[in-house]
Amino acid sequence: MTSLWDSTAGPVVGSLAVERRLRVKPPGAVKGCFDGAWWPRSREPVAEFSALVTALAADSGPVDRIGFNPVMWDLTPRALALETGLVRLAGFFGLDRHTIVVIGPRIRRLTLLVVPPGAGPAAAERALAAAAAPDAVGSAVLLLTTSGALGPATGTA
Repeated sequence: MTSLWDSTAGPVVGSLAVERRLRVKPPGAVKGCFDGAWWPRSREPVAEFSALVTALAADSGPVDRIGFNPVMWDLTPRALALETGLVRLAGFFGLDRHTIVVIGPRIRRLTLLVVPPGAGPAAAERALAAAAAPDAVGSAVLLLTTSGALGPATGTA
């Protein structure tokens, strides 16, 4: 049987301007399905999750865990090795494939819409803005399809 996760911790990779690819709703906004959105550059989890953790730590504090749907990512380690410790990575097939959940000591549960890496810049920008709008309540497929980040017929980018 082949494991979906590599058991070794991946190295930290520097942020790839993720701040421009991450939007979080303002405090007091309607929760809806998402607390914001993130547009990774690739499906490579070590580089992308490391960059996300670095960006979130600046405003929200450290990250302990990231939950994701393994169908959407390349081979994923069980943890990322950071200077401050490990960030555990957990794959859940029941989680919407366009969603990740981030948890940390000061982050109770941050649910982010994941804009497909292959989405065009204009469509990705619309999806980021839509998911992070204070009154946004749409589902992943609705937000991504109406923004043009997902093809309407196939549900893929």
